Amino acid sequence: MLNLYIKKEYLIIFTKVFSILLLAINLTGCSTSYKGENNLEKKYNNLNREIINNYSKAITKYPNNFYFYLERGKARQDYGDFKGAIDDFHNAFKINPDKRFLFYKANAKFDYGDYEGAIKDYKNLISLKDFQEEVFYNLASSQLINFMYEDSIVNYSKSIEYDHNDNYAYLNRGNAKFKIMDYLGSSADYSKSIEINKNSYIALNNRGVTKFKLSQYKAALKDFEKSLKINPLNYNTIYNKSLTNFELNKNKKACIDLKKSIKLGKEVFEDEYSKICK
Repeated sequence: MLNLYIKKEYLIIFTKVFSILLLAINLTGCSTSYKGENNLEKKYNNLNREIINNYSKAITKYPNNFYFYLERGKARQDYGDFKGAIDDFHNAFKINPDKRFLFYKANAKFDYGDYEGAIKDYKNLISLKDFQEEVFYNLASSQLINFMYEDSIVNYSKSIEYDHNDNYAYLNRGNAKFKIMDYLGSSADYSKSIEINKNSYIALNNRGVTKFKLSQYKAALKDFEKSLKINPLNYNTIYNKSLTNFELNKNKKACIDLKKSIKLGKEVFEDEYSKICK
């Protein structure tokens, strides 16, 4: 399983992290859901609803106040109303053409799943010479999700020029290189991400996958084991470890891990377990 992180901070109030998991190369996307909210989520969403309602009333009274659109857009984005957030940031920019609002709008388009629109907006911001590191990073992330791997690698590299210690940029550039089967290059980027953040169980897992693809099974197993020391309940890594043990002819250990990954959420492999381990 490969994992992808997208950073959304700098001008956005709350950091949002998106992960894409890739298991022997099967993409699974994470999405925001408001079903089954816990008490804290309910309290937070109720607060956002109240903020949205208050700014809506203010906009009715003062329709040319950009600040009200801006703040309602932020609340809508946090609430998950990305289309409404896009509209609000657009209106804020129409009233007050502050380039920061274009960045907000591009990020909201990313959240909405309009990656082509986000890419267009990020490129426009690059031409304006503002927020370069953040814009290059988010542009690259939009391109990565939109299967534009070579372009993504170029823009992650530009982002790294601004911040040589951004472990997420190395992590995501490694993911892009992995997708074009540059396993040595992706492994090097994952190693750099780990050098910056030794507790990155994601980079350890992903480096293990590249070593698996290079048939370096013992090295892959070490990375999966290190990753699981940090996050022992990651069923994707447990499954990867299982596959690696099969390659090393450690079938008993492989079956134990396969069963554990199924119990933790990988029910899809129950048939595989029945055929191989029973």
